[in-house]
Amino acid sequence: MTSRTRLTTISPVAGGALAALAVVVQSAWLASRYPAAYLDADLLSYLAYWRGLRDGAPVAFGYTVPKLLPIVGYGPLASPRLAMLASVAVAAAGGALLFAIARRSFGLATAVVAALLYVLDPMRGVLTLRSSVDLLVGVALLGAVYALQRRAVLAAGVLILLAALGKPPALACALVLPFAPDASRLRRALATALPLLALPAAAALDAALEGRGLASTLYAPSLPDQHNLFVRVAEARLLGFGETITLIGRDWFGGTLFARTWPLVVLGVALYLLRPGTDRAESARPVLLVPALLAAAYLGLALVQPMIVFTRFFWPLAVVLSVFAAWAVTWLARRIPAATPVRVAFATALVAALLADRMDDHRWRERIMLRPFETHAALAASAVEAIAHDAHCAGAAVVPLAYLPLAAWRAPDKLKRGELCAAEDWAEGRGCASPSCVLVIPEAPTTERARLATASLVGNGFVVEVGDETGALVRSRNG
Repeated sequence: MTSRTRLTTISPVAGGALAALAVVVQSAWLASRYPAAYLDADLLSYLAYWRGLRDGAPVAFGYTVPKLLPIVGYGPLASPRLAMLASVAVAAAGGALLFAIARRSFGLATAVVAALLYVLDPMRGVLTLRSSVDLLVGVALLGAVYALQRRAVLAAGVLILLAALGKPPALACALVLPFAPDASRLRRALATALPLLALPAAAALDAALEGRGLASTLYAPSLPDQHNLFVRVAEARLLGFGETITLIGRDWFGGTLFARTWPLVVLGVALYLLRPGTDRAESARPVLLVPALLAAAYLGLALVQPMIVFTRFFWPLAVVLSVFAAWAVTWLARRIPAATPVRVAFATALVAALLADRMDDHRWRERIMLRPFETHAALAASAVEAIAHDAHCAGAAVVPLAYLPLAAWRAPDKLKRGELCAAEDWAEGRGCASPSCVLVIPEAPTTERARLATASLVGNGFVVEVGDETGALVRSRNG
């Protein structure tokens, strides 16, 4: 039995299960290496929002824009660790879906390579550990692609709705639904309308967090202003259309993720666009079109109004581009006029190049997304534990914005009493006028005014409550 014959004996179910298992194993290894990554600020915000809504006392403290999907999905778990386990399960489902999609469109060999690239995708690993909404959105859209492949247009509409409940720009993906083949006009219309439910749902969440009645969304709709707060506090730079293209195309795709292997991506996409549709479901090119519409929505927003752009917004597109690179590998290998061992060696060399790019991308992400938080994790955990107890911090507490969600999660009573403030807001005269304790982490991202105000306050006489080489929680001598 040849290696190719043995490969073709892998059933679709077994292949998807193996891909899911590999994701679980890789995620467990990554979690052991970065044990504090699960305390993501966005996740802790969602948990705090849910707890406030459940208790009838919501406090939208302005770190991240509330999103219904992670609030409802992770909030009832009431634990960032359990949320991470749920995130691993979602990522594993994504691996199984990607294997099924690639196998159906490009064959088993491509599916195996694509699954390997998904398992070792650095962005996927970070999003999993952080229980990121972008992971939920990406996997929901993979499910929508698979549903379209199976001609299940209503299921695709439901999955795009889920994605839009996480990120409203995913509404753009619904543009594929009116053209779904082999579905009645009524089913296509219903599937297209379903994702639009995300808009009133977002408005209702905003009203609930502001303590307004749901009826107010009909006559006074509004969306939260946390985006502007985040820009002001974190000193993030707004990016226009051209700068967004540069960030995604040159710095990420061309700089690390496909630095050596971008020709494989180009070849794979070209082959996909030029080949005749193998069936009516494939003729609409859903594998490429769905994530491309999401990317186009973000780019369109950047074109209309400069915005903060993170590379994770484009992760679904990166995933399918990896599938096309995998297809290019198998397509080229099969056309080499040589014996099977030579073809296998050629394909192996190309896969090694793809994995080398992923290693470069991991080193980049480790430096900017993983290692910094691990450095301050022990101090932050000890500090917020002290802040939560009046014996250590009897009055108002000030913390850097990056650690406000952690403090809000651990010290909800202080948050409700208005005794918990971001250092950046406090420096601007918004709350906590006379703090009893201040968390000082010099390397934490902050505004220059907050940095100067914190230094001045500490210089006027504070004592260290909790501290290490990375910073300290300092307490007023009078507190």
